[in-house]
Amino acid sequence: MNSARSERLLGQLSELVKLHRYKVHEKLVNHPELYPGQPPLLFQLDREDGQTQKSLAEKLRRTPATVTVMLKRMETSGYVRREADPNDQRSLRVYLTDQGRSALKELSEVFQELELQAQEGFTPEETQLMSALAQRMIHNLRES
Repeated sequence: MNSARSERLLGQLSELVKLHRYKVHEKLVNHPELYPGQPPLLFQLDREDGQTQKSLAEKLRRTPATVTVMLKRMETSGYVRREADPNDQRSLRVYLTDQGRSALKELSEVFQELELQAQEGFTPEETQLMSALAQRMIHNLRES
């Protein structure tokens, strides 16, 4: 694939991600204090509540300092709470609050709505192919 074509494709994918983030934030009318970068953290806690900040940073591929800032904001807004790890007082464990669970429910609905909107007019085969190609691109970029 030539360079111009590759840049165009990656540019389109970047625009897709930006547009998705914007649309998610725009539709979260009940949670205006939820910043666009914070939903992945909520989803990660939904998969495994009570993770350490270090574990969250690793799984989200963010620096520990970035995750600390995110968590401070989210704790102030009432989405998460942090507690000392009973086995290691130097570590903090992060838990979803009821407000965080409420935001997750709304986020899931918004994500589903946007996915359906983005795939409008796609055949099931096209959707499956798009997903497979995106997964290959992610794998390729992570391996390099």
